[in-house]
Amino acid sequence: MTPPVGGIDPHQDTFTVGIVDANGVELTHETFDNSAAGYAAAIDVLDSFGVELVGVEGSAKWGAHVAIALAAARFDAREVPPSRSAAQRRSRRLDKTDAVDAVASARALLAEPTLGPVQALEIFDPLVARIEAVLEHRRALVAARTLGLHYAAGQISKLPTEIRDQLTSQGKIESRLRRLEHIDPASATTPAGSYRLEWLQAFIEQDRQARREIRRLERCIDELLDCHGTTLRDEPGIGPISAAVLLCEVGDPYRFDRESKFARWCGTGAVALSSGEGNSQPVKHRLDFGGNRRINSVLHIASVTQARSQPDAAALPRPKNCRRQNPTRSPPSSQTPPRQPRHPTHVARRKTPTTGPTSRRLTTTLDKGASDSPRLTDPPRIRGKPTLSYESSLVPTDATMSLSSSRCEWRMDRYCDPRSLWRVTASMRRPSRRRAAMAMSRASRARSVRNERDARQPSTRRE
Repeated sequence: MTPPVGGIDPHQDTFTVGIVDANGVELTHETFDNSAAGYAAAIDVLDSFGVELVGVEGSAKWGAHVAIALAAARFDAREVPPSRSAAQRRSRRLDKTDAVDAVASARALLAEPTLGPVQALEIFDPLVARIEAVLEHRRALVAARTLGLHYAAGQISKLPTEIRDQLTSQGKIESRLRRLEHIDPASATTPAGSYRLEWLQAFIEQDRQARREIRRLERCIDELLDCHGTTLRDEPGIGPISAAVLLCEVGDPYRFDRESKFARWCGTGAVALSSGEGNSQPVKHRLDFGGNRRINSVLHIASVTQARSQPDAAALPRPKNCRRQNPTRSPPSSQTPPRQPRHPTHVARRKTPTTGPTSRRLTTTLDKGASDSPRLTDPPRIRGKPTLSYESSLVPTDATMSLSSSRCEWRMDRYCDPRSLWRVTASMRRPSRRRAAMAMSRASRARSVRNERDARQPSTRRE
């Protein structure tokens, strides 16, 4: 008999434990404090139900400590992606609460017991966890320095003209900042310019300290990689930072039993986009825009570097739609017929009917009184890409006038009554639907006014 399965939904202060049986029926759920006492109490509850397999959602963040406690208590702790638990919750149309999320995590693990282990690096390798800590410190400093340089670039553009004339308009922001060190703030003609110059001069030293700290962390990462003994840096295109990102993001590489799973996890495998292939392999694929984007970026940089510097990588076949570095146009062939120019938007053409009136040129006004010669206005400038066409009751049905328009598609169908107005129906994008509705309402109001006027005036046709 399959033992019960547990699920945990962690948060900053608390975490909720849900337990289901082998059929997915909820047995119990309980909330504990996210502390050592809460971990011990949760372990006692799991032991009382005989749980061996526990799914933790977000084991690399708020659930890291409870995952470490479960691993220390010899539970089989697995990582449950939020998409799996959300799918379980949506399939049953349940509410979004901590208890429901914990039970949904347990049901997701019960449905897919091959999920990978928890992502707490302290369980896998404490040295890799230290590398991750140093890497996150460096990542925070780089983000803060980049944001500061962006602000500095905006403040440089607001300096007085006499100061900006001493700077170069091109180059990196660091080189432009260093030129401000030797400028006296008193030389600024405005108080705001003097303050900005003092602020930027103080920021120069802060930027230097941040840069020195980043370089120190990079050396520390290199030393930790030497202690780890990884050989990732031997691959062309992978440096210390890229190797550290690979170690920390992947964690335990044995959680991927096949290379295809790793490719899908990091978004480097092609996604099948085909239909009608039957039992054969798909013939059409597209790029995978999901997965771990950090690993995807590292692998992309390594592949580009190897394609430039390694002969073996450069000899690999390139994709058909890959853009060439120096494209050269081939001379036009003399046998290729010249391309016919497009008809302008104000030219209208139609099929010549076997019987009935000949084709007329469409004008730019709508003559409401002359029913024998229908005239059409130019289409308004509305977004869209179709063809303007209309059908009149005065001409045969095979005589359909069309006017090509690069902005919208209008169809104007005329009623059997020759005195009726043109009915406008539009097929266009969402921003233009309002204009189409307004045009239709104006036409309907005009038609109702005309009907009321005809009703008041007695007709003399019967006489």
